[in-house]
Amino acid sequence: METRHRLVDATIKLLYEKGAAQLTMEEVAREAGLTRGAIQYHFDSPKSLLVASIDEIASRLSQHLDANSLNKLPLDERIDRVVDEYWAGFRGVNYTAFIEIAVRGRQDPEFEEAILSSLKPLEEERDIVWQAVFADSKRNREEIKSWRKTLLITLRGLALTNMIPDENDKVSMQIDQFKAMFKKYLTE
Repeated sequence: METRHRLVDATIKLLYEKGAAQLTMEEVAREAGLTRGAIQYHFDSPKSLLVASIDEIASRLSQHLDANSLNKLPLDERIDRVVDEYWAGFRGVNYTAFIEIAVRGRQDPEFEEAILSSLKPLEEERDIVWQAVFADSKRNREEIKSWRKTLLITLRGLALTNMIPDENDKVSMQIDQFKAMFKKYLTE
């Protein structure tokens, strides 16, 4: 298990640093401090290593919001914390690596299935957490779910923008504007 985990970690790191187009199995083995044979032993193909990386990324991204601690905060602070935590995930190593895999495999049904099967439980879990975190707002379950989707779409777009050099200041301003809009919507 440790060897497998090292290979997946190395893959995610290299996807972030170099992108999917530059990823080679030799580099993954070298980054993990292993041989190429270790990859072949644990993964039947480079694609299966990428699928395992998708699963790991989904697992890492699911470890964010704690409804119990968030519910102790006033609504305005909860909104700030939720947006900040989501943004930290979207601008980090894991999401960038995920995008690299998704783009590389966008025409591949196996990748599409792996992405959907990894993300479905994550999305269901996050929906439950959001319902708990914002239950005291003036919005019903469907409205909260809709705002969660809006946040995800917004942050995904900003994450792609953030990958472009010299765009970070604009992204920060847009995050602040989104928080203000979200606060207004949930409290009115």
